[in-house]
Amino acid sequence: MILATPNTALADELQGVWLTEDEEAVLIIADCGGRLCGRIDWLESAKDRSGALRLDEQNPDPAKRMERVCGLVVITELVRTDSETWDASVYNPQDGKTYSGRITVLSDNALRVRAYVGLPIFGKSETWKRVDDDPAVGIDYGCDIQGEE
Repeated sequence: MILATPNTALADELQGVWLTEDEEAVLIIADCGGRLCGRIDWLESAKDRSGALRLDEQNPDPAKRMERVCGLVVITELVRTDSETWDASVYNPQDGKTYSGRITVLSDNALRVRAYVGLPIFGKSETWKRVDDDPAVGIDYGCDIQGEE
């Protein structure tokens, strides 16, 4: 029982609502059937040029290109590698590619997310900050667009 407590605490640190560094997306990291995953919960630009909700048009699987980007699971296979770090697969709907990923818990309110090809030195990192769904934060959570669901 004592050994399970740190694992749960670390998962709790990772779980939550996270704003990307560029403040263009919010992701939720939560339990997805016994494993953690991350899905898009909000996008600054949820609509395409025509005004329709953005679709996963770059997906290499033609059958998935009609799925909405809002709500898409983009972080999978999260595995804790040490006390502060998780490895994962990170899907980027902007280019349709899946990258290796590393998520490091910097604090209760910050994560460093790195997506890379091959070795971690060949990648890009950004810091995400924890947010909540308090209206004072100024973000309307959920990808549902008023009048379009």
